[in-house]
Amino acid sequence: MRFLCNTHSSISTCNNTTSSSSTSSPNPIKLTRFSYSSLHSATNAFSPRVLLGKGSHGAVYLAVLNNGSLIAAVKKPTSSVSETSKNEFNILSTIRSRRIVNLIGYAVDPDNNLLPIVQYMPNGSLYDYLHVNNKPLSLLTRVRFALQIAKAVRTLHNKSNPPVIHRDIKSSNVLIDERENARLSDFGLAIKGHVADVRVMSTPPAGTLGYLDPCYLAPGDLSTKIDVFSFGILLLEIISGRKAIDVEYSPPSIVDWALPLIKSGGCAGILDRRIRGRVDQTVVRELGLLAARCVRSTAEKRPPVTVIVDCLKKVYRRVKVEGFPVLGSLRRRVRRVERLEPSDVFDGSDWEESGMKVGPTRIRKKGSNVDNLTDDEITTRGRHSTVRSRSRSKSIGAFREIAKGEQLK
Repeated sequence: MRFLCNTHSSISTCNNTTSSSSTSSPNPIKLTRFSYSSLHSATNAFSPRVLLGKGSHGAVYLAVLNNGSLIAAVKKPTSSVSETSKNEFNILSTIRSRRIVNLIGYAVDPDNNLLPIVQYMPNGSLYDYLHVNNKPLSLLTRVRFALQIAKAVRTLHNKSNPPVIHRDIKSSNVLIDERENARLSDFGLAIKGHVADVRVMSTPPAGTLGYLDPCYLAPGDLSTKIDVFSFGILLLEIISGRKAIDVEYSPPSIVDWALPLIKSGGCAGILDRRIRGRVDQTVVRELGLLAARCVRSTAEKRPPVTVIVDCLKKVYRRVKVEGFPVLGSLRRRVRRVERLEPSDVFDGSDWEESGMKVGPTRIRKKGSNVDNLTDDEITTRGRHSTVRSRSRSKSIGAFREIAKGEQLK
C-alpha cells in the first residue's frame, strides 16, 4: 500500500475554498473589519515579541485592539497558503460555539491576503499541558478536556448545516482558554459541505501523520469518521500522556502500543503513570474501549460523535464522584455489590452503533466487545518504518511521494 505525500511536511489543500451555497447561514455572525494599519499597530508591526506561534500555514500574533479593550490573536498566513486562511474564515464566519476558538473579525493586508482575527487563548495548547508542562493533569481534567473536544466535534458534525469535517484534530490544535476549558482551533484544512458535493469529492486528503485516518487515501474516502479516528488517537494521547508518534518508544505509534494492551484487558497499562491519587480502573477501561472503537480500521464501525459525547459524560460523572470522599466511598461500596453480578460489569456495549441507549441500563453480554474484535479491526499497523523528527507532527495536504517502507523526510 502506498501513501502519497508531498515531500514538504505541510502544504495547503487545493480547491478548498467554500462555495457560497455551503456557507449560507440563516443567522449570519456579525464580524468586525479592522483596518490593516490598526492591526499593524496592535501587533507592533508584527513584532517577534508578540509572536504566539508559527506553523506550516503562517504565524499567529497577539494583538491589543480597541485601545486595549480587546485582546485577540491574528493569523498572518504566508502568501503560498493564503487559501487556508480564506477557508478558515469561510467556515468560522458561520459557526459559533463555546467549544471552538471563535472568529472575531478580519483585516486585509496590502497584498490582499485575508488575516483572520480570533479569540485569544492565554493558556496555550493541550499539547503543552500533556508534553511540556511539568505538572501532570489530573484524570478528572483529562476527561473534562476530552468531553469538551468531543462536544466541539459534535457541533461541527451535527449542528452545522452542511456539516464541517475538521480533518486536523490533534493536541496542538486544542487550545485552553482563560477558564481552563478546551477549545478546538485551526480550521485551515476543514471542509464544509456534504460528502456528495462535487467540490468536497475533489478535495485531496489532508491531516497530520499520527492522527491521520489510514482509510483516508482518496477524496472519495472523506467522511465524518476520519475526525472520529483522529479523536480516538487524541483520546489515547490524553489518557497515556504519550505523543501520537514518539520515536523514544517502541513501537513509536501510540495505536500500535495501546491497542494490544486494551484488547488483552490490560487497560491499566495505558494510563499515564504521573497521575496521582486513587484511580477507578473501570474508568480507565471505559476510556480505553472508547478509544479502541474510535480507531477501528473499518470506518463504518466507529461510533458517531454523539455516542462518544454520551459515553464521556457518563465517565466524567463517575470520575467527578470519586473526587468527593463521601460519595466516592459510597460508590466503592456499591461497586463491591455489583461485582457479585459479573454480567453487570461494563462490557463496552455502550459504543455499539446499533443505537443502544447510554446509561445505567446495559445489555448484558459475556466478555468485552473489544475481545470480540479481530486483529484487523482493532489494530492499525505501523504505516511508516522510520520517523526521524522528534518534534510535534505537522499537517499535510495533498499526498505524493512517501511509500510504505520509506523514511519520512
